[in-house]
Amino acid sequence: MDTIGKKIRDLEQLKKELEELDLAAEVLTPGRLAEDATLLVCLPSVDEVPDDLDDIESEDLHLASGMLVDLDDTGKSLARYLIFYSQIRVKLENPDEQCILKMVNFMNRTSRVGHYFYGSAEEGQEPLVQYRATVIGVSGEPFDAGVVADTILEMGMGYDLMKEMLLKECTK
Repeated sequence: MDTIGKKIRDLEQLKKELEELDLAAEVLTPGRLAEDATLLVCLPSVDEVPDDLDDIESEDLHLASGMLVDLDDTGKSLARYLIFYSQIRVKLENPDEQCILKMVNFMNRTSRVGHYFYGSAEEGQEPLVQYRATVIGVSGEPFDAGVVADTILEMGMGYDLMKEMLLKECTK
């Protein structure tokens, strides 16, 4: 099992490499905002971020959080896993669950990376579309920044497409 310090160092190195590729990232240490070391990345988007950050709504932020997964000793000797997770937050006027599930199925059939699912993130919350992608790396070696960047780019395109479909079909 990687120590928190090692996870932070690995994520900081990855953050540096992603920023060299013009992808915004930040490492969160365990505390109020995260239970474990987390790489927060800004998914590329066709949407413009407002100049006044005080006016930003949660649906304006296209973010994904990445966490290194602790494996048992057997799995750890073979590979490492960096799992990215995102929620597609959209205010829907007429959410039709059947229609949303069809969109989720479409995205799962056509996406090259990750998978979509629809449900509550936490008990008692409204259901929403969520997206998860896993990057696999060689145990004991840094993650390939190009592979991670490609995953982030794919997530960004998928986020935009899913958000547009939701807005088109569920706000009539």
